[in-house]
Amino acid sequence: MSSINPKNIEKNSTTNAFLSSLAVNVTLLLIEIGAFVLLKQKLWRIYAPRVVLPPPSKRSTGLPPGVWGWFPALIKSPAEDILHKNGLDAYMFIRFIKLLIIIFSVFTAATFLIIVPANALRVASDKKGLERIAWTNITSPANQNRFGAHVATVYLLTGFVVYMIRLEMLHFLHMRHQFLISKSHSRLAQARTVLITPVPQELSNERDIRTFASFVPGGIDKIWMYRDTGDLNKLFERRQECCKMLETAEVSILKCAALAWRKQHKQHKKSNQRKLRDTENSNSMAEPELPSANKRLLDDLVPAKIRPTHRTGFLGLFGLKVDTINWCKDQISLLNIDIKESREKIAQGKFLGSPLWMYNKWMEVNPKDIIWRNLDDGAMEMKSRYAFSWVATVGLIIAWAFPVSFIGSLSNLSSLCEKVHWLQWVCEAPPVARGLLEGVLPPVLLAVLFTILPYILRALAWYECIPRWSMISVSVYRRYYFFLLIHGFLIVTLTSGITNVTQGLAGAGTAILQLVPLAAFYLRKWILGRTPRQAYDVTFKMPAADFGVLLPRISLLATIAFAYSVLSPLINLLALISYMMFYLAWKFLFMQVFDQPDDQETGGMFFPMAINNLFVGLYIEQICLTCLFFLNVSAAGTPALVEACFMIVLIILTACAQLLLHSGFHPLKRYLPMSLATNKMARRYSKDKNRRGETNIEEEEIDLFSKDRIRSVRKRINASAKRLDEKLDAIKDKVIGDDKADVLPQDVHRNRVRSDDALTTESQKTDGFDALVGGPSQHSSSKKLSIESKEESKITSFPVFDPAAPAVEDSDSSSDEEEDDGDHAFNHPSTYADQPWIWLPKDSLGLSELLVSELKEAGVDASNVGASMDEEGVVEVSRNPPDEEWSGGHDL
Repeated sequence: MSSINPKNIEKNSTTNAFLSSLAVNVTLLLIEIGAFVLLKQKLWRIYAPRVVLPPPSKRSTGLPPGVWGWFPALIKSPAEDILHKNGLDAYMFIRFIKLLIIIFSVFTAATFLIIVPANALRVASDKKGLERIAWTNITSPANQNRFGAHVATVYLLTGFVVYMIRLEMLHFLHMRHQFLISKSHSRLAQARTVLITPVPQELSNERDIRTFASFVPGGIDKIWMYRDTGDLNKLFERRQECCKMLETAEVSILKCAALAWRKQHKQHKKSNQRKLRDTENSNSMAEPELPSANKRLLDDLVPAKIRPTHRTGFLGLFGLKVDTINWCKDQISLLNIDIKESREKIAQGKFLGSPLWMYNKWMEVNPKDIIWRNLDDGAMEMKSRYAFSWVATVGLIIAWAFPVSFIGSLSNLSSLCEKVHWLQWVCEAPPVARGLLEGVLPPVLLAVLFTILPYILRALAWYECIPRWSMISVSVYRRYYFFLLIHGFLIVTLTSGITNVTQGLAGAGTAILQLVPLAAFYLRKWILGRTPRQAYDVTFKMPAADFGVLLPRISLLATIAFAYSVLSPLINLLALISYMMFYLAWKFLFMQVFDQPDDQETGGMFFPMAINNLFVGLYIEQICLTCLFFLNVSAAGTPALVEACFMIVLIILTACAQLLLHSGFHPLKRYLPMSLATNKMARRYSKDKNRRGETNIEEEEIDLFSKDRIRSVRKRINASAKRLDEKLDAIKDKVIGDDKADVLPQDVHRNRVRSDDALTTESQKTDGFDALVGGPSQHSSSKKLSIESKEESKITSFPVFDPAAPAVEDSDSSSDEEEDDGDHAFNHPSTYADQPWIWLPKDSLGLSELLVSELKEAGVDASNVGASMDEEGVVEVSRNPPDEEWSGGHDL
């Protein structure tokens, strides 16, 4: 050990770790780009699904073919196309990366022109490698004045960042407001819907709620009330599970039958070949005829001993062993009857109120975005869940520190090997080996550790009783960034920051290569057994970005780079290259691959949080410099103290700038200014009057908040309720006892509607908000309640929609017309949704027709439309499930 020089190890360890990490990540980047260029030409399903799979009106334009022709086309393509195809969240994500490219372009130029000469030019130092241009190269108190360049640069760069943040927030507000009032968005039901979870008992009927909300401009159109339907929900969930089991079991016997027939066919051919071996024309042997599809053939091909079975006890491990298909058919038939009877009693369900009056309000609510299970807890319980959820998050952060600290210590093995005897082999290892251990191994282990973290954080957010999936993603963003800041930066990065930044290079290559989706696609397509619904997911569904997990990682890289921007200027160049790669990768993905769900669109609400995270990086940078200057006061004296004071002033100025930006932008980032809202409503009001042929519209002004206006709204509500009562009384006599309408053809989709729901669609509609108003019940009524007297009405079934028929668009429809959100748009599916059709694939033997007939005879809806199974048992589909409307797509 006497031959080892610890000082030399310390001098070169940072450079070796950086160079090793850089070499590995650049190599990975080149490999990933090469694989992408080769595979892109062949695998459109992975690298260009958005060009083919969506309906024609929603498809993206394909990039030019060839090895490199797509690259300039991608750069030139306007980012606004992402806004039209994938929404404002995706557009602002790309805009955020573009902002960071601009910021780090200026940071790189400023630090290389000012900081690098100040650190290295004419400085006597024994530092080598990267430390030569870093902060640590200035060690002599005589050179303390050189740090004035650092102070001036930090002031300059901080001011530039604040200025860019203000510009981008102005652009964000403009884009968000235009997005909210755009025709394509404002016509949607979610643009006019408010979810209010805690509602007092005295507002537990529609009449009182309408009176209470009569001040709303234009009045309230529809109201959905939540009532306790827990028993119905249990029946509904049991039916869903049984349908899934039955579909899987039916497809499995079709596959077994196909494979058995294929085996018999091969044996028949071999037998004929032996018989015809001595004949002159072996091609004259006859092919076996396809037998007629019947029960006997199915039993011969799939004997009882290989039919699917399960146990009825806990998790299918205990209890009576039964035939899965027969048991599920019986259960679904009985559940269909029980669910129908339970729905008749929904109106008598208990309204679950709350002592905290209308504490939570949620706007821009999409029916598919609602988490029904998180609507059944009282306001006090929700508060306690919120507190416990964040306490658990903090506890998890503390517990996470132990494995993260161990991984972080691997970045300093060169220092530890001098003190820990069993690590002395690290000191003796070649520089390349030490570089791999310190620069490559820690990031890999840390990436594996943080892969499982988002799932834990999502569970904590769900436990918090957040009633919307999109808001759970926002909550995960806050928690995940907090985690990454504590562990990925303060614990690990402060000891290996420059090596962590190099991961951005390989990270961008991984994103564009889509390695995980590529592997998952072929794994699910050829290895896993598939039902038509699983085949539909593989064939038609496109991936989507989870901004709650993605943005914290992008933001952390900026935080690290800000913190090291003047301490180690090279990090700015690495961050710039990384963000340029990220920009190209994610722009390609959003234009050619990803399809962001409309129901989880937040209207760009992730962007302000990402912007605020930039201030975190600025504060860390400024605090670190302040501490370093104070530590140097004893050696350098007054110059260091003055520089520290300048940094304190900068921290205060930065905080003031952030508070000023927050106070100016916060109200506008969530709500529309009334000037925009009322102007839009006034234009719509004028257009309606023009349509009715009324005159003098230009001279009439609309005061939406005048007493006369509110009084007229109340009169209209009362008159509308009275007309509904009269219509209801007139039609009740016609519908009571008329249960024969339930007898429908088996091949027609049966959509249950209530007679009183049909009536309410005729009620007068007003321009304004839809109101989804209710208490914290888990479940909703299957009808919207117009007035209290409607709660005794009889349920009647009508055939409304045949999903097998193509959808027909109204030629007179206009983009100005508001979307009809339907009578059940914001009701729990258990109160109106029909039994999912058992979707089977058509097989060459025709056995699927037999199975569909058997299911219909047992009272179970089924179909084999749009799905097929080949002789090897592989299922392919050409549309979505037949009990859903088909809008087209994938027409190659």
